[in-house]
Amino acid sequence: MKKNQTRHNPEDNNENPNEIDNENETPLKDEADICQQLMDRYSKSSAPQHRHLIATAAAMRSILSAESLPFSPPAYFAAAISALDDDSASTLDSTAVGALLTFLSIVVPVVPKGGISSGKAKEAVEVLVRFVGKEGLGVANLRSGVKCLGVLVVGFSDLQDWDSVRFGLESLLGFAIDKRPKVRRCAQEYLEKVFKLFQSSIVTEEASKSVLSLLKKHMHVALILSTIKSADDSKDENLLKPEHLEVLHMLNVLKLTVPYLSAKIRLKVLSELCKLTSSEFSILTRNIHKTIGAFFGNSKFEANIPEMENVIVSLASYVSREKNPVDTLISAVTLLKCAVDKLHAVESNSWTKNVPLVCGSVAGLLTFEASTASQASDILTELIRHHIDLKPFSADSNVLGSEEADAIKSICSIFENALSSSDGLPNEHVLAVLTVMFQKLGESSYIFMKGIVHKLADLMTLSGGDMSNKSDLWDCIGSAVTVIGPERILTLLPITLHADDLNYSNVWLVPILKDYVVGASLSYYMEHIVPLAKSFQQASRKVKKSVIRQDLQAHAHSLWGLLPAFCRYPIDTCKKFKALAELLIDIFKVDSLMHDNIAVAVQILVNQNKSILRSGKDADESNNFIGRDSKLELRSPTSYSKKTAAKNIKALSSCAPELLQALTDVFVHSLPAKRLYLKDAIGCLASITDSSITKKIFVSLVEKLQFIDGEGEFEKQAGNADEFMEKEQSSLNTMGKDESRCVIMELASSLIEGADEDLIDFIYVLIKKTFQETDEIGHCEAYYALSRILEEHDWLCSSILVELIDLLLGLKSPADIASLRSRLDCFNTLMVHTLKMSSLEENTKPFLILNEIIVTLKDGKEEHRKATYDILLKMSSTLRNSPDLGSDPPYHKLISMIMGYLSGSSPHIKSGAVAALSVLLHNDTQICISMPDLVSSILSLLQTKAVEVIKAVLGFVKVLVSSLQAKDLQNFLSDVIHGVLQWSSISRYHFRSKVTVILEIVIRKCGIAAVQLVTPEKHRGFLNTVIENRRSKTTSKKADTNDADEVLGDSLTEGSQKRKHKGLGAFKQKNDLVDQRKRKRDKTNGSKLSDSSEPGVSAARVGKMRTAKRAKHFGKSMKGHSDGNGKMNKKFEKGFARGQKRKIGQDKKGEAAGDKQSFRVQKPKKFRAK
Repeated sequence: MKKNQTRHNPEDNNENPNEIDNENETPLKDEADICQQLMDRYSKSSAPQHRHLIATAAAMRSILSAESLPFSPPAYFAAAISALDDDSASTLDSTAVGALLTFLSIVVPVVPKGGISSGKAKEAVEVLVRFVGKEGLGVANLRSGVKCLGVLVVGFSDLQDWDSVRFGLESLLGFAIDKRPKVRRCAQEYLEKVFKLFQSSIVTEEASKSVLSLLKKHMHVALILSTIKSADDSKDENLLKPEHLEVLHMLNVLKLTVPYLSAKIRLKVLSELCKLTSSEFSILTRNIHKTIGAFFGNSKFEANIPEMENVIVSLASYVSREKNPVDTLISAVTLLKCAVDKLHAVESNSWTKNVPLVCGSVAGLLTFEASTASQASDILTELIRHHIDLKPFSADSNVLGSEEADAIKSICSIFENALSSSDGLPNEHVLAVLTVMFQKLGESSYIFMKGIVHKLADLMTLSGGDMSNKSDLWDCIGSAVTVIGPERILTLLPITLHADDLNYSNVWLVPILKDYVVGASLSYYMEHIVPLAKSFQQASRKVKKSVIRQDLQAHAHSLWGLLPAFCRYPIDTCKKFKALAELLIDIFKVDSLMHDNIAVAVQILVNQNKSILRSGKDADESNNFIGRDSKLELRSPTSYSKKTAAKNIKALSSCAPELLQALTDVFVHSLPAKRLYLKDAIGCLASITDSSITKKIFVSLVEKLQFIDGEGEFEKQAGNADEFMEKEQSSLNTMGKDESRCVIMELASSLIEGADEDLIDFIYVLIKKTFQETDEIGHCEAYYALSRILEEHDWLCSSILVELIDLLLGLKSPADIASLRSRLDCFNTLMVHTLKMSSLEENTKPFLILNEIIVTLKDGKEEHRKATYDILLKMSSTLRNSPDLGSDPPYHKLISMIMGYLSGSSPHIKSGAVAALSVLLHNDTQICISMPDLVSSILSLLQTKAVEVIKAVLGFVKVLVSSLQAKDLQNFLSDVIHGVLQWSSISRYHFRSKVTVILEIVIRKCGIAAVQLVTPEKHRGFLNTVIENRRSKTTSKKADTNDADEVLGDSLTEGSQKRKHKGLGAFKQKNDLVDQRKRKRDKTNGSKLSDSSEPGVSAARVGKMRTAKRAKHFGKSMKGHSDGNGKMNKKFEKGFARGQKRKIGQDKKGEAAGDKQSFRVQKPKKFRAK
């Protein structure tokens, strides 16, 4: 990387090319002879400067040799300084002096600590200062002298004694403003170092006085420069006069040393800098800003109120002049914020004077180009949030006239003027500041920001209510609605309708109210919003013109639709909800358009109070619910305590039965799309209603729909079907039996959360009756209801576990995905409960559940496979997090059960089990370590002949090597390599490419040497080919990404790699169409899959066994065939083909599944966790 190059300076023209610039030279070693090191380095150089340096070093060594002194760095230093201090040294020319200075700059850094006494260092500094000013010295030689000077002061002078360092420090200060950049930078570097090392307050004070003296020496010229206006803000400093340059360099010295000056001197320096700050840009402005920034960046800086106020006034004056360069305006604004922060730390009430001044100067930048306006907006919002103090205020108190109120009034007036000065709509930065101002002032905004609210309303009116590209204006007004409240907003901006001419105003405010109202009152909605909505409705009835009538009706509906907004943390729930409930029940009967609003409002009221009562559990649940469609984050008022929430729930519960009855009646006669939100509202009400009342309402509905007779017994369809249908038709009117069954089940699922055992028993019996219907109508709703019961009520699993499992397994697997997901949810709950409560020897029911899961894993439909993989992951996650840490934890039981299928007779089931284990491995790599037999058991399947099993195992291995860390992978490296390489010679079914990918991952993780070490000799050639191909590929950063996420989908699907993986659990087979055709052919012909997949068995052997036509057709169907699409043997086909219609585990005679497993699975071995 190239070093930053300094701009060419004319003052460097006197640099002698024959000088040694040892700035970047490698330091010498202190333990070896310096003269010899220099000779070794430069002896072959013909450059004059190197020859002079070697000659000087040789002369010093001869002096030491003559006096029998060691050739050590301190001795060389003493000899060189003595040579300069000799009387004859005055006759030395600049070349000789330069060589000596260069030699000293090389020697001094290698002198060990304490090698030069402070007294000798002081004398040496005096000697050096006499010679560094000698005429004719080049830049490099002069820099060497300054470096030597700096090292002596920093490393060997007594920093606790001012006399010891004074001469050297003052000399460094002089060189720190030198016109030559290299000399100047070197001096500034050591100057900063020596100031950092000062610990004595006396020395620090004296050194600070020297810096102040330097500043005052140049103040006259600096004041002249500060008054010179500069139109060209990029003017090069090299074009200035030398004395002007020194002022700039002096400011740089101040910037370096300010953090280390004494507190007293810092204030004096700051005072002098304020004199240099003007309202217009000058050639000193940037340097002054940087120096002031150094003051504020120092944590030890203690603000002096008068001086800080002077700085704020000066900088604010500069920012107010918007014609100044933009970068200097931004730096000045940043300094203003720092100054206010510093002053606030000393005097918290200082904001009343300074924040309005700063806001007034910075507000003008909000209309600049985007980058500048954004920075100005950020600084203003920080000032507002951190400095405006609202403790003396409340919305109802009379605070006008106080100092704080005057300051806020001044700030609001500034922003109001900014709104007025905007051409058209204000930009996002102005509105962002106003939004923060509303949020900061809260209810006090009603006092101070009325004018701003009216101006924002005028802007909305002028835009005609069109909100395209006006989201910032919408959010700004919304923030005012949130903090001021709808009552006061509608006082400032009333929504009116003139009955005579049907003109209305401020209706654009309704959508904003809908999004941003929070903490309002229910009484205001009933007493003001409802009458206003009714007035629009009444007006619409009098209008004959359809366009105007529809417009008025739309406004009326939007006003009615404010109900959910007014239910967000209302302040009078316990007092006014009864009246509101009566109103809502009446509305239910006459206005179907309000059903959705009422349902959402009920959910909001119940959920937000329940979440508060849960004592922090899911604390943000209600906020997330009410804010999901809002653009402003809504927070519950601080007045909403647990006590308040308890009173509210009590009030809600007292009216819940009537509302529940009304909602249920509407639910029964609603369209399916409308039932969704009604069902959620019914569930909320049922959760706070006495379960006996809920059951009474539900049973009454079931009776009306003729599902039970008057004695509570379920009706029987057999024997009196005609009579039943006649009775049913007269009762249900337009609703058919099938539809009513679905409605009842859907409603039942919403009543489960707050139900007691009696109601749950009733619903469960109803679910069983629904499952007994042969037409499967209502099964989807029944599955969902049962899954909710099992999730919410564990006691049911404990009491009738066997019955539940037999019930589910007695039903055929549903074809629709919604039913399947609910069925799998039931299996998940039952499986987890069973594995936690009993051992596999005591209860074999888990195997019956796992049978169906394994079969569904191999389903031809992608969404079915995805749902099954998801439930498998959910099951494993629940078991893994189980607190049971016994010798045989439930999670290990699940793994052992799946491993039991590896010894089954069906390749179809084996591959399904391997795919399941691949998913679990990707989710938890520790199973390989805790159950070490897992990997070896799966790798042993590579000795089989079944194609789909081999594909599944290679997929598992790919997940294994991708998921494990290199150190863990080493434990399985030998077995993996030996297992997969035997299939490297088979190109069919992409076996070779799969093995290649596995090897590439292993090589990347474990290294070539480790893989070669465990590779059998006969496969070395293939491995070498993989290594060579890998080396030839272009290196990509993507090669280092997580392999596991990329390969999991490929490992579980046997289709083309061109298919895209759609997420964890979505494991696509390659060609469902081919699969379907193949299954049809299997059912017709009853054929078996040939064992042609064994290594070394040719495809020709298969052709000899079949006719040409049959072989050709089979070849087409198997081309690129995915894992799991192979043909099943007859035994498996009869019992467990895809789309199975028989009870799992049931034989042809209908034998109960509880006695025998559907697959011949060996009992899993118990694996001891390591």
